[in-house]
Amino acid sequence: MPTVDALTLIPPWAWATLAWSTLLGLIACLQGKLLFGRTWRIRRTDPGPAAARRVAEPVTLARPGGITLQGWLTKDAHTPPRRLLLWFGGRNEHVAWTPDLAGWLPDDLALVAFNYRSLGDSSGWPSEAACVADAQAIAHWARETLGLQTLHLAGRSLGTGIAMQLAARLQPASLVLITPPKSIRALLLASPLLAPLAAVLRSPLDSLTAAQRVTCPVLMLLAERDRRVPHAHSLALAEALRQAGAKVDVRTLPGTTHRSLARTPAAMACLARALA
Repeated sequence: MPTVDALTLIPPWAWATLAWSTLLGLIACLQGKLLFGRTWRIRRTDPGPAAARRVAEPVTLARPGGITLQGWLTKDAHTPPRRLLLWFGGRNEHVAWTPDLAGWLPDDLALVAFNYRSLGDSSGWPSEAACVADAQAIAHWARETLGLQTLHLAGRSLGTGIAMQLAARLQPASLVLITPPKSIRALLLASPLLAPLAAVLRSPLDSLTAAQRVTCPVLMLLAERDRRVPHAHSLALAEALRQAGAKVDVRTLPGTTHRSLARTPAAMACLARALA
């Protein structure tokens, strides 16, 4: 074991390198949880004009390995659903609030949203591979349970990466992207502090590549002030979607931020009109 005198001979930069390497290793091991976040708080919002006609019920979905996903199904109390909307939340987002969103939707649209693994009462450990596989299973379960084939997808921030991966596989009727990055890796590389983490990232959520296989109509909503996802990232994704043949409608909502946009009445009204 090195003596105290020997330890004092180690230059400060070596200690800094060791500390940084240890931190990178820790982040690499915990990145799934760090990326998808954690939450216990349900952030409610304006329930919308059709809230009184909507009924919501908690649902669960069993996944391989003893994993259970927690979700909510919301539909009109009197009108049988003819279409299905899957919502994919952002980082730290508990999706028990989505029955509020359902109050803005057309009566014939059922809304399904599940918490990612380890969020809320969903078990397991999140990652891109696991959550995309879960998303496919959720889409299959919801279609079979409700007897519906017409599928719409919507995602916010981190959830746009899941929605894009699923859209590339299932080709939905439409897609709504709220503050979408072109990829998680691109966001890391844009930050001098976070750029070294790009090398160990296992969940890049590369929407720019997925865009090559998405041709459905896309509504993209951007916040007026967004410090987390630069507009340039979202606009690059919009251009990639257009090049693939998708019709993309990009709208920036005044007075909104990255955090507030998805729950503002103006954004929910835009989403409702796109799905009407």
